[in-house]
Amino acid sequence: MARYLSAIENVVLHYALNGKEGLECLRHHNIDLLFLDLTMPVMDGYTLLESLPVNEYGTEVVVLSADVQKQAKARCKALGVERFMSKPFESCELFENLNRLGITLPLQQSPLQQKVTSPREESSYIEVFREVANVALGRGAAIISDHLGEFITMPLPVVATTEASSLAMTLNELRDNENAIAISQRFVGGGIYGEALVRLHGKDIAVFGERLGFSQVDEHTNEVVIDIANLMVSSFLGALTEHMNIPFSVRQPIVLEEYMHWNDNTKSAATVYSTIEYGYRAESLDLDCDVLFLMDSSSTPVIKKIMETLH
Repeated sequence: MARYLSAIENVVLHYALNGKEGLECLRHHNIDLLFLDLTMPVMDGYTLLESLPVNEYGTEVVVLSADVQKQAKARCKALGVERFMSKPFESCELFENLNRLGITLPLQQSPLQQKVTSPREESSYIEVFREVANVALGRGAAIISDHLGEFITMPLPVVATTEASSLAMTLNELRDNENAIAISQRFVGGGIYGEALVRLHGKDIAVFGERLGFSQVDEHTNEVVIDIANLMVSSFLGALTEHMNIPFSVRQPIVLEEYMHWNDNTKSAATVYSTIEYGYRAESLDLDCDVLFLMDSSSTPVIKKIMETLH
C-alpha cells in the first residue's frame, strides 16, 4: 500500500505502529485519509475509533484488517466507518477508495498500467510468515465467529523460532495446569510437518461446545473438547492453505493427558522449531483458548521458500 501511495504526486504519508501513535498523528496533522488496522498493540483500532474525533478536520477512515468477522465489520460501521478492506487487499479496492475521495494516480501510473518498481523493504521470512499467519488467523476467527454467533477477540499471532529446550518448559506447564485441558493434533502438508497444541481453560467449555453444535455423548470422555480443538486447528490451517497454496491434512486430536510424552528425549535440546502462537477469547463466555503450532526443523526450508515467493 505504501508503494502504491508513494507513486501519487503531492501525497504526504504518515505512519503509526499502533492506535495511540495514530491518535497523536491525527491531533498534530490534518489527515485526509486514514487506513486503519484493527488488531494492534498498545491501542487497537476499535479504541481509536471510539476516541475520534480529536480535531475538527474531516478525516476519512478506511479499515484495513485481517479480522474479517461479520461482527468486526458491524462494530466498525457502528463506530462510523463504512469502508472495510480485507487483508490481503486487491489493488483495485485501494484505487476505488482513493477515487471516491478524488485522489487519482498520475495518468502514466493508472491502475491497469502501474508497475511497482520501487524496492521493497528487506524482511525476514519470519516477518512475512507473521503477516501470513495474521491473515489466516483472521479468516479462522471469522469461521469460528460464524459458528458461535458472537464476536471473537483476535490477538496478533506470535511467530518465532523456538528451541526444544524452551519448548519442554511450555509442555510441562500444559501438563501441570490442573485447571486447563490440553489437546494435541498433528498435521502435514507440502513438506511441512507439525503438531498443534490447544489449551482450553474456563467454566464455559461445554457451553462453548454446545453453541458450536457439538454435544457430549459420554460424560466420561472429551468429545466436546476434542471437537473444539479440531475446529480451532482446522479453521486456521484451512485459511493458511488458501494463502500458502498448500493443502494440509490433520490427524485425530488427542487429549494430551492420554497422549505419549511428546518431548521424551526424542529431540535434541538444540532442535529449532518454527512456532505460531495465538489465543481466542469469546467476549460473553468464561473461556480461554490458546493454540501453539509447532513445525519441525525440516519444515523451515519449505516455509522460507514459500515466504520468499510471497514477498
